[in-house]
Amino acid sequence: MSCRLPTSIIPTHYALTYSQINLSAPYSFHGKATISLSINGDSIDGDSGGNYASQKVGNSVTLHCLELNISSATLSDANGVSMDAVSLNFSKTNETCTIVFPSVLPSGSGAVLDIMFEGNLNDQMRGLYRSTYKGLDGEVKTMACTQFEATDARRAFPCWDEPAMKATFQLTCSIPQTPGFEAVAISNTPVSSTSTYLLGSSKWRKYIFETTPKMSTYLAALVIGEFDVVSATSPKTSIQTSVYTVPGKGSQGVFCLDTAGRALDFLEATYGVKYPLTKSDLLAIPDFAAGAMENWGCVTYREAKILTDTGTSLEMRKGIARTVCHELAHQWFGNLTTMEWWNALFLNEGFARYMEFIAVDNLFPEWGIWDEFVGGVFVLALGLDAMDNSHPIEVDVNHPDEINSIFDSISYAKGASLIRMLANWLGEDVFMEGIRKYLSKFGFKNAKSSDLWGTLGEHSGKDVVRMMEMWTKVMGFPVICVGKDGKVTQEKFRAGGRMGKAPAESKWKIPIVFEDGEAMVMGVGEDDKVAKKISSGKGAKLNKGQVGFYRVNYAEDMWATLAGRMGVGGMSNTDRLGLVSDVFAMAKGGYQPVSVALDFVKDMGGIEAEDEFVVWQEVCERLIELAGVYKGEEFEDDYKKFVKSVVGKQWEMIGWEKKEAEKANKGSMRGVLLSAMAASGDEGVKKEALRLFNEYYAGGKEIAADIRKVVYKLAVSKDEDSVMPKMRALYLKTSFPEEQRNLMMAMGACKGGGIWRDTIEWALWSGEVKKQDAVYPLSTLGGGGKGEMAFEYFKENFERLKETFTGPIWGAVVFMCCRGVKEIEGVVAYFEDKDVGGAKRRLDQAVEGGRLRLDRVKRDREVLKDFWC
Repeated sequence: MSCRLPTSIIPTHYALTYSQINLSAPYSFHGKATISLSINGDSIDGDSGGNYASQKVGNSVTLHCLELNISSATLSDANGVSMDAVSLNFSKTNETCTIVFPSVLPSGSGAVLDIMFEGNLNDQMRGLYRSTYKGLDGEVKTMACTQFEATDARRAFPCWDEPAMKATFQLTCSIPQTPGFEAVAISNTPVSSTSTYLLGSSKWRKYIFETTPKMSTYLAALVIGEFDVVSATSPKTSIQTSVYTVPGKGSQGVFCLDTAGRALDFLEATYGVKYPLTKSDLLAIPDFAAGAMENWGCVTYREAKILTDTGTSLEMRKGIARTVCHELAHQWFGNLTTMEWWNALFLNEGFARYMEFIAVDNLFPEWGIWDEFVGGVFVLALGLDAMDNSHPIEVDVNHPDEINSIFDSISYAKGASLIRMLANWLGEDVFMEGIRKYLSKFGFKNAKSSDLWGTLGEHSGKDVVRMMEMWTKVMGFPVICVGKDGKVTQEKFRAGGRMGKAPAESKWKIPIVFEDGEAMVMGVGEDDKVAKKISSGKGAKLNKGQVGFYRVNYAEDMWATLAGRMGVGGMSNTDRLGLVSDVFAMAKGGYQPVSVALDFVKDMGGIEAEDEFVVWQEVCERLIELAGVYKGEEFEDDYKKFVKSVVGKQWEMIGWEKKEAEKANKGSMRGVLLSAMAASGDEGVKKEALRLFNEYYAGGKEIAADIRKVVYKLAVSKDEDSVMPKMRALYLKTSFPEEQRNLMMAMGACKGGGIWRDTIEWALWSGEVKKQDAVYPLSTLGGGGKGEMAFEYFKENFERLKETFTGPIWGAVVFMCCRGVKEIEGVVAYFEDKDVGGAKRRLDQAVEGGRLRLDRVKRDREVLKDFWC
């Protein structure tokens, strides 16, 4: 069922006035929306698939409205003649309100709709909501914030809450001023004027903001609270960039400020379109469900995505830089030019993910961030898209639950990977020139994916539409299979391999790049040119740079030959990473025996890897993943010895301590190697980690930032009885988000049922842990071989969890509590009569993953009987 609104009535301007926003009980807001309308007489009523039905204007207006009380509604025509509503009909299912008037609505562009409304300042991190933090005086303070993407503007004011219904916005709000809490208001545009007045005995301040450019409702923003602020003005663009934090944290925003200012300059030059606003604000919000939100000129962030101090790990700095560049990339691609409907979400998110890497690479070239794209984005997308419970990049969505479910690695990571593949095929210069034309053509407008492909095709002279629709409208991706005779074929790759249900053959045109740089497009089935190229060389590798969105499976003896090329030199880090990823994926899906993958990496340990962080990260993550899969198997100890034989020498070479003049990524490599050593069951690293933790807790030496989270987990695994109370004490003492996350992840790693239950009760329900952080211990437990504990707790508290955690966090809770269960059919049976709402896709993925894991163990058990001999 389509929940889209008809286009017979279109808003052109919102004048929003919040006469009261109460930051104390009863936590409410009161407002008036004055909406200028264009009433067209006839319209089309559409769904995400492009299906439209005619609808004539009558005597009613239907708009989005959820969890708001409307006290009155009046419609005035161009001559000022008005009529009051005779009834209000709310639909909770459609999240709408139909306002009925006594007469047919006037056609034309002069009508104005006035609506008086009120609502609650909720604690659900969506709509207009409240957030809390401890002030410098130790007292708990309340602030207000908005989060409207995708469909939550309707919780803050009645509106046409669809991306294509663009309008201008002029916001006015009044907020209380109390002694010791001088709150300010921040929105998309600069403040036009302020004034102070008394309401009874209370002092209030009124803010009037400048009118915004034409934009979608989900980009409107309002934040109210007391802040520290650091600012800088770019000498290149004259744009003022400001970072707002709660009091006491201003200095922690300096790295973000510098990154944002430089990124804004770079992106404006890259896009070739002037930044449309006069300011760029970045705000750290204590309670925030997403990583960040690209509100135009008023970007909001989770604190962990914006704050740094001297002890911040390189991993966290990279994450902050990526997030900042991602949100600023949206200021053009998404905000200036917006997808017509949510089925093309990847246009926003996939492109912003791709551009974040371009920007970060320009700002911090020493990081080698494109190598990390392959390990952290490309491989992530392949993993999810190989599942039967994936979805096409372009998928029909109508209801908010459906829309929210596609904010996932398909829209972000696969979208970015396909855009990278396209840019490589067209040539990056040609691609970016086409993007500039697209932004210029569709600025302040909406566009479909075909508009982008068409613009790029016109500019490049290539059939971009035909190429990209193969990849965006079909779920999954191909595997190129190279046989012993060198023949090359393609088929759809499935995480379940060829052992499961045989899918219909999918057909892709595949851009292939060889090691020598030669490029071509492979069609369906055999291709003599490819076959000749593969058979003519020894150990030739396809997909240079891991640019094409596909996997490659070589004949078993070819994998052995390629393993001999894994030493330093000869191939790039990206290509070595790709080979490791592909060979383990082939083993996971049953395309190759797991012994082929283990043989592939068994001799890597003795190679001193100065600049191979991303390669070793992939090796370690795959070995750690298998350690979890093989937990409890009779060959578990043999497998752990194997892991240690692979990573032990590398660990000895890198050691616990940072060395003088060490390269940037060496610290991150130390962290991943330590994690793998932990998976090998090495008691030495556990013992040393416990010593380091206890020394640190007693006020001694700081633990290096890049290994701190692993040290915490190891300390728990070594002596959870003594360590867990200390972890909680450290959590309550610190206000730094990275440290809080590290501690929560570690506390979830305890195995004792009583201790774990006490920890979860505290994390979920005490109020001392932010909602967005409370799921971290669930994540660690579910992925640490104790999935049954997490699932049992979930069943006991299903209704309470569902009521407490909403939106994407609810989906994460369901997934984390179900993914590690061994008796997966018990999960299926439990949910037969349960409504999980927007978490349905995440639940299906957890169930599928569980079944695949059981199949994998059964298959590998037979293969590994003789492997250790």
